[in-house]
Amino acid sequence: MRELPGQVHLIGVGGEGMAALAQLLLEAGFELSGTDIRPSPRLAMLRAQGGYVQVGHHQDHLLERTKLVIHSSAIPPDNPELVAAKRRGLPVLPRLGAIKALLQGRPVVAIAGTHGKTTTTTWVAHMVHRLTGQGGHYIGAEVPGFPSARLGKGPFVLEVDESDGLFTHLPADIAVITNVDCDHLNTYGDFRSLHRAFSHFARRAGKVALCLDDPGAASLLPQRPDALTYGLGGQALLRAQGITFRRSSSTFEVWLGKRRVETVSLPAPGAHNVGNALAALAAGILLGLPPRELCRALGGVPRPRRRLEVLEENGYLVVDDYAHHPRELACGLAALRGGWPDRRIVAIFQPHRFSRTARLARAFGQVLARAEQAVVTEIYPACEPPLPGVSGAWVAEAARAAKGKVSFSPTLPEAMENAASVIRPGDVVACFGAGDIWKLAREMANGLSSGA
Repeated sequence: MRELPGQVHLIGVGGEGMAALAQLLLEAGFELSGTDIRPSPRLAMLRAQGGYVQVGHHQDHLLERTKLVIHSSAIPPDNPELVAAKRRGLPVLPRLGAIKALLQGRPVVAIAGTHGKTTTTTWVAHMVHRLTGQGGHYIGAEVPGFPSARLGKGPFVLEVDESDGLFTHLPADIAVITNVDCDHLNTYGDFRSLHRAFSHFARRAGKVALCLDDPGAASLLPQRPDALTYGLGGQALLRAQGITFRRSSSTFEVWLGKRRVETVSLPAPGAHNVGNALAALAAGILLGLPPRELCRALGGVPRPRRRLEVLEENGYLVVDDYAHHPRELACGLAALRGGWPDRRIVAIFQPHRFSRTARLARAFGQVLARAEQAVVTEIYPACEPPLPGVSGAWVAEAARAAKGKVSFSPTLPEAMENAASVIRPGDVVACFGAGDIWKLAREMANGLSSGA
């Protein structure tokens, strides 16, 4: 792909993952065009970097000199640009296929798992760059003060998305598997097929790190007995002990076998982030970097946007988080409870996708019932059509059945109004979801900071 002449066109270039890929292509020297369904700051950023980016999908957006078309997994087969590309006989690649081609010949550190991969990828990339002065990376989210994509030289740290099943074709030199949980069954059909995909991915990798705290990841150990194991439990080779939490930070000792390595002060809350830090350390160790220096580098890691992101802490604590699975929601609430044990939590949750809500509504409700107050909105559909009868009200009903104090507010303005009616000074107001609930989080932060 590096030798391909001409111009590359990206369909769906406004998504986080596709925008990061566009940055890599521009850095590699490709002429780039792209389209997305709506305007966004990412499109403006790509234009400023030299990309020819348009809003809307039309066959005429495919330039005459285009030599390759790349599409996101959200693009349907009848997209007019995709249809036009195939009619012209142009090569067409999915996002991961393009990344694989771009990185041919580079050592790849692939971070996979149902949860935690964005944060782990960010921290591995930060540590590699800090300790070696080189390395490239691809992160599927915005990271304040840190580029979401860098081509660089040397090892390349890659966040691997399992949602479309294509990650099984990626040959990783080092693979970190944070967990294997029940999600994306619209792609896999059942958990057994999902687990089989992770098993195939682990078998193909050169070196592997597995989290023993997660049953799904730990069950891969018989196939990779050579794996570097990590976790909070005593059976892992790389582990954390003496963990304490205070507000937005965590402190713990890192042990490697019988040797104490270092005390880490991590600028991130929650046991799940301690696990992410261990995953990042495992990747660094498999790269041959010194464990003590890796631990010290963890003290200055950046955090991806919308991962327990604190927006306001003047009287109220307003937090924005990407959680869209019951386990992620539970980890977020536990981190807030551990960091601010003396405060009430008001959780506002926007379910993401009809298929996920239909399958996990009860689990979502049981987790939300742990907050002192909860507000549930209607489902953010992403690219899915509605399922008859499936509604965010299912989650609210499940929370009530679990003895939670919850209200159902279909729209974001209604959710904001209902949340405002129960918030008290000093409360933690936590907005969760992978849709557009971030808008509500920022409105609440602005309103509470101004006293509105």
